[in-house]
Amino acid sequence: MEDYSQYNGEGTELRKVQLRLVDMLTEIDRVCRKHDIRYWIDFGTLLGAVRHKGFIPWDDDVDVSMPTEDLRRFLEIAPKEFPDNLFLQTKATDPSFRKLINKVRDRRSLFITPYEDFGRDYQKGIFIDLFEVKPYPTVSPKLQKGIMRWYMKTSTFFVEKQDVSLKNHLATLTFPIIKAGLDLFWGLLNLGKKDKLGYEKHFSVYGNSYPQEMVFPLKEIQFEGKTFLGPANPDAYLTSIYGDYMKIPPKEKWRIHTAHVEFFS
Repeated sequence: MEDYSQYNGEGTELRKVQLRLVDMLTEIDRVCRKHDIRYWIDFGTLLGAVRHKGFIPWDDDVDVSMPTEDLRRFLEIAPKEFPDNLFLQTKATDPSFRKLINKVRDRRSLFITPYEDFGRDYQKGIFIDLFEVKPYPTVSPKLQKGIMRWYMKTSTFFVEKQDVSLKNHLATLTFPIIKAGLDLFWGLLNLGKKDKLGYEKHFSVYGNSYPQEMVFPLKEIQFEGKTFLGPANPDAYLTSIYGDYMKIPPKEKWRIHTAHVEFFS
C-alpha cells in the first residue's frame, strides 16, 4: 500500500488534528459506555478503521452515529461528563450556530473549513459530527435517495451563506414549497412498515438505509490502536455506501475539510 506519511506522518499538522480527534472520540466512547448509550463510528471513520486500521490518511474529521433516543440522552448527559476542553455544540448551547448537525468541538483549537460564516460567533474548534439515525420506511432505494437529496438541498440552503443570484432568489421562493411537499410525502410513507434504519433526513448524506441486523448488535472495532464501537457487519455496511470501498480513490476525490487550523494547547 502507498506510503501516506507525506500527508499525515508524525508531526504533520494533519496528524496533530487526527490525534486530537482520537482523544475526543475516546471521551465520547467513555461517556456512552458508562451510560449505555449506543453509538458507532460511521462513514469515512468506519472506512478508515476497516481499510487503514485508523484514519483515512487524508481525513480530518470523525463521524459518529446514534439512534434518536440514544442521541437525545447523549445531548443531555455529555455536557455534565465532558472535560472542560470539550464543548457539545447544538442550537441550544451555541445559538449563533446554524448548522443542522450537532457536533462535539475541541475548545483548544481553531479549525476553519471553507464553509465557515465569519459573521457568526460560534465555536470553531476541531469537531466530531453526531449523526441521528431513525427507523425508515420500506421504499425503493431510488425513491429514497431522491427524497433525501432534495431534503438536503432545501434544508441546508437556509442555514448556509448563499451568493446573491437569480437562481438563489428562485430557490428562496420555491424551496419552502418543495420541502413542505416532501414533509407530507415522507410522513405518508412512514405510516407503513418501518424495518430499516436511516439518517435524519436533513443530513442523509448518501440517502442510504440499512437493515437493522446490519447495524445491531454493535461490535468492537479497532481504530488508531484503540477500541471503539462499529456496526455488526462493517463490510456490508460500507459496501452499501461506497461500493468497492477497499479501492483507493484518485487524489482529486480526496475530501479534506481543513482550510486553516491552530492549536492553543
